[in-house]
Amino acid sequence: MDLKAVEEAYGFKIRNIDQRKNIYRAETDKGVKCIKQTHLSPAYFLFLYSAVNYVHDSGFDGVIPYDSCVDGSICMQDNQYTYYVCDWIESRECKFKNHEDLKAVIKTAADFHKATIGYTAPEGAKPRVLHNKWIEKFNRKCVELLEFSKSIEEKEYMDEFDEVFAKHLSYYWQQGRESIELLHRSPYSKVAEESRKRGEFCHHDMANHNFIRTPEDRIYMIDFDYCVMDTRLHDVASLVIRNMRHGVWDIKKAGCILEEYDKHYTLTKEDLEVIKAFTVYPQDFWQVGLQYYVEKQPWAMDYFLLRLNRVIEDKEIRQKFLDEFIRL
Repeated sequence: MDLKAVEEAYGFKIRNIDQRKNIYRAETDKGVKCIKQTHLSPAYFLFLYSAVNYVHDSGFDGVIPYDSCVDGSICMQDNQYTYYVCDWIESRECKFKNHEDLKAVIKTAADFHKATIGYTAPEGAKPRVLHNKWIEKFNRKCVELLEFSKSIEEKEYMDEFDEVFAKHLSYYWQQGRESIELLHRSPYSKVAEESRKRGEFCHHDMANHNFIRTPEDRIYMIDFDYCVMDTRLHDVASLVIRNMRHGVWDIKKAGCILEEYDKHYTLTKEDLEVIKAFTVYPQDFWQVGLQYYVEKQPWAMDYFLLRLNRVIEDKEIRQKFLDEFIRL
């Protein structure tokens, strides 16, 4: 990172800086700042900038607005990266296993979703638009699962990952088809179109570390780099799934999450049908296959197997959960 260029662009002097995961905490003469170096395109960042500012201006104070550069531009670019800056908030990550944290996260998410209503992307912005595209995306992912299978068949020798993945591929492919069928039978198209008309967008990365809590018990949503134009139900379903992974798959806990969200932003019976269909898709199995066969992530075999086996170990308990969840 060219720190001098960042200083000149934003009009501050950095006195001390250290890296925290994929961001930088910078102590400056204008306060403590968060600096992020990304590969986001300027047109996509314009969407993020305008979306975050929109919910903030709508009265939702659970986001941290981005700083502008001294020349009025919304970010800094060089030949390789886009850089953006916002205030650094001293805080800790929320923990989904902490009941009070989880309740606060759910309320924050619901309030955020309400604040997105009425948003229109400004001229020049290029958001990712997923309204009414779940069936298309799930169909494509099912095709990709079959392509992973073909890759395995074409190998002269199967490695340990191939053997485990191939053994379970048919089951998860069939589950993907079931999710698509459930979406077809659900009011998904209607719900998606209503969402599009409302101008909804969603965070699209409902991980616990993207909700932070200050010592004063304020909750902020951070890291909007994956934000998309889509129904809020994408976030709601993802929040349920993230609380089920790794051996939980507790129908009562899922029900409590949905009931808590409903207190702050009503979920209709149609909404619940769409959430159920989304939850059935075996995203985690597809994801680890993509990382191994397409992205070819530079991870050790042991790590790939750890990720895959975590999914496989949940297979029976997850299926039992889905059977109950669909019947709700």
